[in-house]
Amino acid sequence: MNTFHIRYRSHDIPVSLEEENLFLVSLPWKDLYLVRKEDNEGALHWFEEGADNETLETKEIGTAIEMTGKAAT
Repeated sequence: MNTFHIRYRSHDIPVSLEEENLFLVSLPWKDLYLVRKEDNEGALHWFEEGADNETLETKEIGTAIEMTGKAAT
């Protein structure tokens, strides 16, 4: 398991790569499993595990993960 940190809402957030395209984000207020999916046009989207839509929160966190380079395709 690969663990790294992102900055989100002024917090230093630990993130663990659980498996390819699945990340455990340990927010101070909840644990969040994020799934990275690529659409048919090649754009990346971030979903909470079990959800079928990207939210502003999952998109912001996913973008922060991408900026670390730890979400390599």
